Amino acid sequence: MRDYRMDDANDLHARYREVMRWSATHGLHWDALGIDISADVRDTVRFGDNPALDVNTFLKRITNRWHIDAATTSYQNLLSLIRADGHRVESYEIPFVRDDRVSGSTLARRLLGLPAIAADMVVVRLYSSHARPYGPGLIAAYAPECAVVAIGDVDSDGTNLPMSEHELWRDLQHVSACGVAHVYIAGFPAIVAHGWHPAILAGGWVKRTLPPAEEVHHQIARMRAGVRALLWAGARPTVLLPLLIPVLMLVRRMVRNHDVVSDAADSGSNAR
Repeated sequence: MRDYRMDDANDLHARYREVMRWSATHGLHWDALGIDISADVRDTVRFGDNPALDVNTFLKRITNRWHIDAATTSYQNLLSLIRADGHRVESYEIPFVRDDRVSGSTLARRLLGLPAIAADMVVVRLYSSHARPYGPGLIAAYAPECAVVAIGDVDSDGTNLPMSEHELWRDLQHVSACGVAHVYIAGFPAIVAHGWHPAILAGGWVKRTLPPAEEVHHQIARMRAGVRALLWAGARPTVLLPLLIPVLMLVRRMVRNHDVVSDAADSGSNAR
């Protein structure tokens, strides 16, 4: 299965039609369909190979609002078609994009190439296996705000090690204690292959008591607060600029004082 990105709405439309024809042939009916648009991290992965080109690429993404708006419109048209066919639509979201939306910003979406899709249900991906050793902190920070989350990934993706049974059980108990209504598990076929599914289906992981806070929870909370502040400020340059002016003036004054001290030191050296 290929990854669909910001500019792939037409390809996904064709794929949707193909799936609907296949479903009709086999007499299948769908209650909901999920649209999973992957962040375009290819430039991020190779960041540093050509610093000038990399910075230029990211600046173009951040400043080019038209591109992300056009992609959003294309995907929204596809969502309208799917709903007209009688299906609900689910979308899948990485945690920091949630902060982007809550902050009233589009900076993270533009940087990652993620259109804003108004789906009927948003599933927030809280894959602790992709964020070791900060995974538990990620769940502690975001799960209490989410109605639907996806945890995992039990199956290895070639980059991250698969989850252990202990990690999976820990995450299930944590999101349950946070009051999450619906929990998706990525890589469930791998769970069946491991033989873990009977215990999961029995529901023994349902808990009502949150685990004790650990340092990693506080680290993620502080990082998230900083990210939200940056996103909020980035979405409101008219608010940010007056705050930056005193800082810039202070920096300018410090630089001038440094130059004066340096000149005085040079003069003293020459006199000797």
